[in-house]
Formats: sequence, structure tokens, C-alpha cells
Amino acid sequence: MPVSLLFLWLAGRNADASAVRRSLEEARVGLVLLAVLAMLAVYAFQAARWRSIAPGHAVGLARFYSMVVSGVACNNVLPGRLGDLFRARWLGLEAKMPAGRALGTVVLDRGCDVIALFAFLALGIFAVASADWLIRIAVGTALGLVALGALLVFARQYTTRRSRERRNRGLVRRVLRDAAELLAEPIGKRRPGLWLGLSLAAWATWAVAAILVARSVGIELDVVDALFVAAVMNLGVAIPSSPGFVGTYQWLGVASLGLLGVGDDEALAFAILLHASWYVPTTVLGGAALAVRTVRARRPSLVR
Repeated sequence: MPVSLLFLWLAGRNADASAVRRSLEEARVGLVLLAVLAMLAVYAFQAARWRSIAPGHAVGLARFYSMVVSGVACNNVLPGRLGDLFRARWLGLEAKMPAGRALGTVVLDRGCDVIALFAFLALGIFAVASADWLIRIAVGTALGLVALGALLVFARQYTTRRSRERRNRGLVRRVLRDAAELLAEPIGKRRPGLWLGLSLAAWATWAVAAILVARSVGIELDVVDALFVAAVMNLGVAIPSSPGFVGTYQWLGVASLGLLGVGDDEALAFAILLHASWYVPTTVLGGAALAVRTVRARRPSLVR
């Protein structure tokens, strides 16, 4: 919370509150609604990718979409990105999959996002703008990808050297062993291309939403600018903050648009609207999906 408050202050310290409010009041609602639809489409691409990562089950795409949006809703209100852990739990229950293997699919799923966003950030640094804090984000992301690669190598080495019987020595070790086994499985040549394609499509759609929100408050972003903003805002939220990235999200929006020559008033209005365009619908829809899932889970006990 203190970090979020600090970044919220940094985002608004040079902005005129009345000008920001005026920009929000005069925003073109139709464009914002289109941005909301684009944001919801982002999760459709992510659900399709996650389903491709976790094959061999009878869970439909709609269920994967529900789990993705519910996970985002949990991240909106709970600390520590617990929604990603909950996604693994839900997949394990839906697909009757060991918890560790379900967790492994989430690791690969989130890794695909990082790869796509890193590609957009690298493009933006070379083609749009650069700054010391951007280089730090890029270096941190690159180190994260190196760590992911090392994890995959370790998983393969671990599963080939350690016997499967060791899984029976405890719940945590069994979960980690199952996760390592999934991460160690050969993925072939076509599946990574599909995952990357869906990841690029998801974040390109996010960039379309950013263009729509920007135009609603009188800011013109081209495609490369929007991809750059997408990378900065979505990689930058790795900075510790309150649930829902309040504060850090606004500062990243103001800072990234500032590199593009956009004033603080318009940039802050943009960041607030863009945040709302995914935060509100995912919290509402994800909360509703969680409620339905809870009722379904309790129904057998109620019947008994």
C-alpha cells in the first residue's frame, strides 16, 4: 500500500486535478466501451493459449475463459497475484489433473506473456523512446526469461535423475515433482509457435484497447506507440503494489506517455480510463464466475 500511494502521488504530482477531471468527463464513451470489448477479447486469446498448453482433457474454452477472468478478479482484490495459484487449483479440479501439473501449465502460460511483452518493449526502446527506468525494466524482464529457461532445464534434469517414488514423501514435494514433470515434457516445434502467436495477438489486442482509450481523451497513438505502452504498463506492474496495481499502473501510464510527448493531464486521464476498462469488467465478471463456481461446488453437499 505505501508503494502504491507513492506511485499514485508521482503520477499526479504534476497534473492539474481539474483538467484531469474535465478530460474524464469529456471522454468519448463509445470508444471506451469498444476498449472494454477489446480487453475482454485479450482474455479470450489467453484462455485459448492456456488450453493449448494443457491438452488432453475435456474442459472447454468457455471454462478456461472463466478461470482466466476469475484469476484476474482475484488479483484485483488480493495481494501476491494469488489468482494465478487459484487458476492452477481450478484447472486441477476441472480437468482432474494433479495440482503440480496444473501449476506447471500456469508457469508456461505466464512465461508466454513475458516473452511477447519483452519483444514489444525491445521494439519500443529501439523505435519509440528510451530511458534509464525503461532499461531497468528490460533488464529485469530479460533476467526473468533467463530464470524461466533455467527452470525448464532444471526440471528436465531433475525428472531424469530423481526417481518418481520420491513424490510420495510429502504433498509439497509431490506437487513440485508433478510441476517439474510437465515443464520437462517435450513441447515439439509447432506448439511454441502457436503459444507465441496467441500471446502476440492478445497483447496486440490490448494495444488496440489502448489506442481507443487514448483517442477517447484526445490522444493519438500509432500502433508502435501502443505496443510500447502495452509492454511498459504490463511489465512494469511487476513492481510491488496494492491489489489491482493501483498507483503503479497510473504512474506507468503517465511515464510512458510522457516519453511520447503527452502532457501529464491527458496521460493521467488515459491511465485512469485504461485501468478502469479492464479492472471493472474483470472484477464483475470474474466475481460472478466465482460465485457460480462456489454454488456448483456446494450443490452436491446441499443435495446430500
